[in-house]
Amino acid sequence: MLNGTNQYIFNIYHYMLNLRDTMEYTIDREHSKELYEQRKTVLTKGIEQGSALGNFFENNKEQGDKIKEKINEFLNDIYADDSTVLKLSEDGKLRVDHTQHVKIFEQVIGLQESIRDILYGYMNFARSKNESNEDMVNLVTLDERLTRVVIAMLVMREFEKSFGEFQKVMAESKGQPTPQSNFIVQNEISKMASLMRFSRAHAHCTDNETLDLLDDVNKVIEMTEGRRDRRDNKSFQDIFNDINRRLGDMVAKLEPQWKNCYEGVFKQVIESAKSRENSPEQA
Repeated sequence: MLNGTNQYIFNIYHYMLNLRDTMEYTIDREHSKELYEQRKTVLTKGIEQGSALGNFFENNKEQGDKIKEKINEFLNDIYADDSTVLKLSEDGKLRVDHTQHVKIFEQVIGLQESIRDILYGYMNFARSKNESNEDMVNLVTLDERLTRVVIAMLVMREFEKSFGEFQKVMAESKGQPTPQSNFIVQNEISKMASLMRFSRAHAHCTDNETLDLLDDVNKVIEMTEGRRDRRDNKSFQDIFNDINRRLGDMVAKLEPQWKNCYEGVFKQVIESAKSRENSPEQA
């Protein structure tokens, strides 16, 4: 079972998870209307007064107001009824504007980092009071690793597309920069490179397996920028294939571990809620 502090920590974690999972919409496949509506509810209600994050914002006005403003901007851009990014059509299907992936990445990656900082603040508080829950600590540790690799995997896929487009445009113009090539660099390639580096710079995990992979992602970015030679004179296609395969393999390895841990903690959340309902003090 979870004590009050860890229940609070889980509520903030659950919000951050739904924020991160918004990046799933950059994957070109059918997305469920039910999951979209569930996610939208969690993200909207989770900052209201009385919620864990709502209370944090209330008690930390200056910092809270800034983060809340950015969350509202994100909700308006991505989840509002008039959003151009995600839209429920009349036939009940969720339509994603796949030309706006960079916008999704930009909104989610920065915001989830702000929420993660709040989460770690509460976890440190729980530790200082000897109230840490080992399962909750493991969940956040696994999530940290999985999130860093998921961000790198999804953004790198998009980065590869933009880089391929850039190379095509440059080949057509015989290596001379054009308004189109400049646009791709400024609005896509540079932004995504910055986001991958931002995520790497904020990583809390210390295991070599995750960090070495993230460092190799940065090496690929440096090769595309001409700041690092390609190893063994490999083609960019081979380089992208290799890093994308390794990122996909790491997600496939970490995700079941994370899911198993999440389900265990979620069970404790339900048990704790039932216990409080049945407690005469709560009546």
